[in-house]
Amino acid sequence: MTTFKALFSQMGKKKRRSVYLLALLQLVAASVFALWALFSNGDAFSSQAKPIAWFVMLSTFAPFADMAYVVLSAWQNEKEYSSQTWRLVPISSSKFYLANILSAFVNGLYLVLIQIGMGIITFLPALLSKDVRTNIWEINQAISKSSHAGNFWQKFLESFPFGEMLSAFLAFLLFAVLVYSIVTALNLSSRTITDFLPDKHSKLIRFVIMIVLIFIFIFLSDNLINLLNQLRWGETSNSLLAFSESNLMVALIDVALGAVNIWLLKNFHEGK
Repeated sequence: MTTFKALFSQMGKKKRRSVYLLALLQLVAASVFALWALFSNGDAFSSQAKPIAWFVMLSTFAPFADMAYVVLSAWQNEKEYSSQTWRLVPISSSKFYLANILSAFVNGLYLVLIQIGMGIITFLPALLSKDVRTNIWEINQAISKSSHAGNFWQKFLESFPFGEMLSAFLAFLLFAVLVYSIVTALNLSSRTITDFLPDKHSKLIRFVIMIVLIFIFIFLSDNLINLLNQLRWGETSNSLLAFSESNLMVALIDVALGAVNIWLLKNFHEGK
């Protein structure tokens, strides 16, 4: 039997190519647009903002690279479910499903880390600007005064509530898993249904089935969310508790979809 770690590693290597490609495209696009903005239109950036033009353009393209990764990785996930080579790997359907989802997920985090690294690098030229160094010095002075006044950490925690930030990060992770799970559920369920239908016009039939399944899924999700909302522990102004309740709802949906997907993989879906 193949171990989960070995399968996860191999799937991750394949998806990592998309990560490097998207990071490179983001860097090239940011560089081209930054140069274009600086030299073709002098009013695009003020004199004080010009040193951070590269950093600003890189940050602008980051969400597009992230969204492109979600689309590419979801497509790769479905290809691996349908690949006879991958499906012949001696491992249980549940481990195969988890390895596929988690490898896409971990590589998404890896892309974010690369983007942070590129952001730091592209900000370094800004340190050559006297205006930027002056602004950084003024920020350090304000932090120092707050620290000596004894209320620095209180203001810091008010500005950056770690509990809520961690909950928001967890919400992002759960939502990413939800996106992959929904795509897989639609793909596997539509393929399972069309396998029992005649081959003639199978593509058209599958398209219609997917549309119907999407509407059914939206209807069921709406009812499930309404049901879970009724089970909440009461209205509260505490955003941390509200985050926890929302994360619990999404986690339950993730688990339910995961169970359905594993069942479909195990009983009905084979690689081609």
